[in-house]
Amino acid sequence: MVLTKGPDAANRLRDGQLGSRGGKPLLGIHHSPAKASAKNRNRERVTRQGFGGVLTDDQWTRLIKAGTRRRHEAGSQIMRQGEPGDSVHLLVAGRVKVSMVRPDGQEVLLVVRSYGEALGEMAVITGRPRSATVTAIGTCYTHVVLRERFRQLVNQMGLDAALLEHFVVRQIESDATRADQAALPAERRLAKILVQLAAFGGENIAPDVTANGRTSRQGVLFGLSQQDIADHIGASRSSVAQAFIRFRELGIVRTGRQFVAVHDLDRLRAIAHGGSDA
Repeated sequence: MVLTKGPDAANRLRDGQLGSRGGKPLLGIHHSPAKASAKNRNRERVTRQGFGGVLTDDQWTRLIKAGTRRRHEAGSQIMRQGEPGDSVHLLVAGRVKVSMVRPDGQEVLLVVRSYGEALGEMAVITGRPRSATVTAIGTCYTHVVLRERFRQLVNQMGLDAALLEHFVVRQIESDATRADQAALPAERRLAKILVQLAAFGGENIAPDVTANGRTSRQGVLFGLSQQDIADHIGASRSSVAQAFIRFRELGIVRTGRQFVAVHDLDRLRAIAHGGSDA
């Protein structure tokens, strides 16, 4: 699922267009699966996200080999807010949601991460407790690298600059999200998050998920509730529900229990960028 990139800096950042290194985006943010060459039998190869996206294949492989493979079932917590950062989880398959419990006790979705992400790396580097909880959306696999081993490999491979770049990107993403929350109406915020989710986590929709008698082959399935999405974009549940109703009436999406099927990604993207939905 390939998205047309937006013209503004924030969207270009999220689509990984700000510069390149060795044929890959400098910031290492990849939201679309890339087709492998004929040499690789035309199999799809999903490009690494996050920290893994700024590493070479050899560097990523070396980190993976240093860890222990673990399977996480849907709904299981991979790490918890407040725990000591004794290891890094390298996400090799599946998707996770990152959330934080606020002082008032409310849990708020921060972001969804997928293949290539390093989870818990900030606590390992800073020595501070984990700042968020990471939960498996579906079945996923990580390779767990212990703190001292991760630090050792970062030093041996000279990855300090890559790690710093990764942290800077995370901060820019956070700033862009806060800017959206302050300036954009709920409908545009919802459209933007759905475009992002479809881009890096989109899956083929099952044959029984249809709209107007048409099977959708373009969409995203994820274990997030409307409340999760509302919290993430800083909107009320009622405003998000109203936006979903409008999108369904326009034939852009179909929603169900724990899924959103995107039937018209171009139209959804136009709304996200402030264009006409007519």
